[in-house]
Amino acid sequence: MRKRLAWLALFACASLVSAALAQPSKKAATSKEEAKPDAAKAAAKAEPDKADKPVAGGEAASGTSGSDDLGPAPPKNVAEQKPEQKPSPLTPKPEEFPSGVAKPPPFEYDKLLGDIAALRSRVAALTTTLFASKLRVVVETKGDDARLASFNITLDDGVVFAAPDHFSADDERIVYEHAVAPGHHVVGIEIERYDARNKEYRTWQSSRFSVVIPESKLVDTHLTIVDKSDMASDFPGGQDGEYDLRVKLRARVVE
Repeated sequence: MRKRLAWLALFACASLVSAALAQPSKKAATSKEEAKPDAAKAAAKAEPDKADKPVAGGEAASGTSGSDDLGPAPPKNVAEQKPEQKPSPLTPKPEEFPSGVAKPPPFEYDKLLGDIAALRSRVAALTTTLFASKLRVVVETKGDDARLASFNITLDDGVVFAAPDHFSADDERIVYEHAVAPGHHVVGIEIERYDARNKEYRTWQSSRFSVVIPESKLVDTHLTIVDKSDMASDFPGGQDGEYDLRVKLRARVVE
């Protein structure tokens, strides 16, 4: 009986010892579990601080998506491209530049010019055959210091004579003689003159004359152009000068 009580006492002591040894482990586990929420809270507090901290080098302002106000950032290759490396859209391409060698006119162009010349000759011959009436225009210019810059003779508003450079008609010159239809015609002159003493003093003159051509007759028209202006010589010094321009036409039936 005593032995049994002794074993029971030993068993009870062992139970108490084991219970005492197991008690600290539970507290340690409890402390670990309580430490986990504290660590989560610390991490949560650290995140706002990290988000508020500005990114070095302006990375936050120039991210891949760009800011909401400025729109998306340009591609890297376009941003780094130099202006002089990008040609202007107005710059011609190399193949658009002229080769520098003038191309000969096509064969049809020469043929067309030949046809026009032949047609004019035929019209002139036909006019001569149909109309026996003729008109002759004689020009005479007078004026020691007057020079002709341009001089044209017109018939019915068409130019029939254009004076070449350095044209002079101090003596009588026939500038036009051709068959025309009988009846009324308009002979005109268009002149630009300048003074040999001072080219800044110029005159322009246009005149028209009505002429009647009888049937089967030759009418001789004599145009006399007189310039006695003294503006270039008198006005620069005395501040007084005049233009004196005259155009006369005389028509007579020759035959």
